[in-house]
Amino acid sequence: MEEQTVREIPPPVPYAGCEECTSLALLRHEARQCGDGTTETDANVLMRRHQARAHRVGFQRLFRYVPYLIVQDASAEPEYEACCVSEDGADCGAGSGRFADPAPVEEWQRRHTQETRHARYRRTFADYAVLERVTPDS
Repeated sequence: MEEQTVREIPPPVPYAGCEECTSLALLRHEARQCGDGTTETDANVLMRRHQARAHRVGFQRLFRYVPYLIVQDASAEPEYEACCVSEDGADCGAGSGRFADPAPVEEWQRRHTQETRHARYRRTFADYAVLERVTPDS
């Protein structure tokens, strides 16, 4: 069995002149001296919460809504393809190949059905998409 390493997170440092930080640091110190790991951990958690609220420290994130449109990339052609999947419950495996237009794929399906009487196909369409930022003028 592999040995797992635990990543230690350094304890928070109290802000100079802050009574709450000083009080929690003292609680943590006393708990450590007594071997009370639970209270020591609680003091660290409380100090991090306090610092995030009062001193704006910690995991701050700014989320902004930026509108985008997802559109087909005009510089890349889409791909159409079909694969026969109807030979007595097992995949036939015959395929149309990839085309930039659905017409040759549909024609291949018609011909394959005439030749084999297979009538079930898995069709695939693939394209490239880009996100375009919506500006207020759009």
